[in-house]
Amino acid sequence: MLRRLIAIVLSLLVAVALFWLMQSLISSGDDAVNKRDDFDGVDFVRLKKDETLDTRSRKKPPKPPPPKKPPPPPDLSVKQQTPERSPTPFKMPNLNLPTQITGGPFLGGFAPGAGGNALIPLVRVAPRYPRRALRDGLSGKVVLEVVVNPDGTVREARVIESNPRGVFESAAVSAVLKWKFKAKVVDGQPVEHTGIQPIDFNLGE
Repeated sequence: MLRRLIAIVLSLLVAVALFWLMQSLISSGDDAVNKRDDFDGVDFVRLKKDETLDTRSRKKPPKPPPPKKPPPPPDLSVKQQTPERSPTPFKMPNLNLPTQITGGPFLGGFAPGAGGNALIPLVRVAPRYPRRALRDGLSGKVVLEVVVNPDGTVREARVIESNPRGVFESAAVSAVLKWKFKAKVVDGQPVEHTGIQPIDFNLGE
C-alpha cells in the first residue's frame, strides 16, 4: 500500500514539473516573436543611359593591281645531229645454256658427267654457293660418285674429288641428292646404276 502512495506522489510531481516546463517554453517563444531586427534599406541607383551611338562606316579595300605578264619564252632551235659514221654491227653470241639452271652469285655451275659412267641429268637443282667461298671469292670443283635408282632419283652421292677441299663438298652433295637422272635400261627394264657427276663452282658464271 505504501508503494502505491509513493508512486502516485511521484507521478503527480512529474506532471506538475512538465506543465511548468511547457509554460516556460511558451512564454519565452512569445518574447522572441515580438523582437524584430531592423534591416537597412537597399537603395537602387539608376544609371543614365547614353543615347549617343558611334557608327562606323565600312569601306571595301582597293583592288590589287593586275599581275604583270611574264615575258614570252625565247625561241629555241634544236639542231639535229647526224652521226658521222654508222655504228659497228654487233653479233650476239649464241649461248647454249641449260634451261633448268638459274644464275646468281649463290648458284654453282654444272658440268656434264665424264668417263664411261657418264650420267644424263633430267632435273637439276642448283647448289647454293657457300658463304665462306662467296666472301673470299673462291671458285672450285667437286666430283661425285652418284648411285641412281631405277626411277632416276639419287640414292647416294659420295665425294671422290674436290678442289679446294672442305669448301664445296656439302653444297654439292645436298644439291645432287635432289636431282633426277635418266634411268638406265637393261633388257627393257630400268636398273640401278652408278655414274660420275662433276659440279663446278664459279663466281663468274
